[in-house]
Amino acid sequence: MLGSNDNNLKQQAVITILILLGMIITMQIVVMQMTESYKENMMTHDAEIAGHLLSHGVNTHQIRMAFTDQKVDEAVINGAALLKTAGYQEGMANSLLPKVDQFYQKYAVIMLVFTSVFSLFLLAVFYFFAFQRNKKLEDAGKKIQRFMDGDASIRLNDGGEDKLSVFFSKVNTMATALTVHIEKEKHHRIFLKETISDISHQLKTPLAALQMYNEIILDEKTGNKVVEDFVQKSQRELLRMENLIQNLLKLAKIDAGTIVLEKNSRELKPFLEECRIVLMTRAERENKKINLVCDLSIRMSFDEIWLGEALENIIKNALDHTKETDQIEICGVENSLLIEITIKDNGAGIDPEDIHHIFERFYRSRYSKDHQGIGIGLALSKTIIEKHGGTITVYSELGKGTVFHVIFPKLTNL
Repeated sequence: MLGSNDNNLKQQAVITILILLGMIITMQIVVMQMTESYKENMMTHDAEIAGHLLSHGVNTHQIRMAFTDQKVDEAVINGAALLKTAGYQEGMANSLLPKVDQFYQKYAVIMLVFTSVFSLFLLAVFYFFAFQRNKKLEDAGKKIQRFMDGDASIRLNDGGEDKLSVFFSKVNTMATALTVHIEKEKHHRIFLKETISDISHQLKTPLAALQMYNEIILDEKTGNKVVEDFVQKSQRELLRMENLIQNLLKLAKIDAGTIVLEKNSRELKPFLEECRIVLMTRAERENKKINLVCDLSIRMSFDEIWLGEALENIIKNALDHTKETDQIEICGVENSLLIEITIKDNGAGIDPEDIHHIFERFYRSRYSKDHQGIGIGLALSKTIIEKHGGTITVYSELGKGTVFHVIFPKLTNL
């Protein structure tokens, strides 16, 4: 039943068996002492009866015969009946029989002492081994926490042969594998960061050249409406391509873990106003309104550039799915537990089939009227918000509009 390689359990079992054997031997000695004491008390009691009978003139031969002859059942019954008339019977209180009472008190105390001592010994053995095991587990827990905090050199003490040491050895093997994996991930992220940087430079150069050529053609004013129309379309596509590349690069940087948020505590309302102003030109051109409602006392800790990117993408999405004279409302509220930013519009709404997919990368709805987007803006917003410790959800009704809820628990802003 005991594991062949668990020395601690073996030691505990051996010590427990030795204690139990000691208890058995001691109890046998106690029983022998009880027997001798009982015999001594019985002989004293018989001597008292013989002396009492002798003092009342009973023949000595009859007295001897009373104690040494074989008694028949009838004699026992008659004797018990006689003694019963004097109150001497089974069930009578020990206090009425001083010898019995002394015998009981003496050996009750002895048995209590012996059983208490052996119980304490057993408890001490179990406590000692339990304390040792708990100490090992506690030390292991502290080392595992240090490993999780970043000290990859930490290993558990697996030098023993017990099952706990075997378990620690497996944990160490896992830690080594994780360390190797972490190192590979670090090298992978460095490589990805460098690759992203190279791609960024490689793409920016031809895009800048194409935009410059396009602007030169626009400045020429050829008078050819077909050429000018295609140049305008080319300009829009170039801007769209630049925006797409920038968003893809931002997503790749976040995925690679090369982005470190520079959080600063500041008032929320001025920040939301800056996000609104960035898109006001487009809103005015499309005859749409962007309103802001936020208490000036609300403060939170965030990276202005990255959170601004996230919220502006959501507002752009609202502009994409609203028509002339529609309104977009940005609202900031605070309570004791969280800070919430809502972006609400009264536009076309989102189809129920799409509502669970709008944050997926490159997801395109077959019901969407936006044929220009590629489904990356909201995915980027979600990633940035979650990196800030927040969550984003959406509620929408077709023909009535959409509400995005961005929630930041207060604990993320300490």
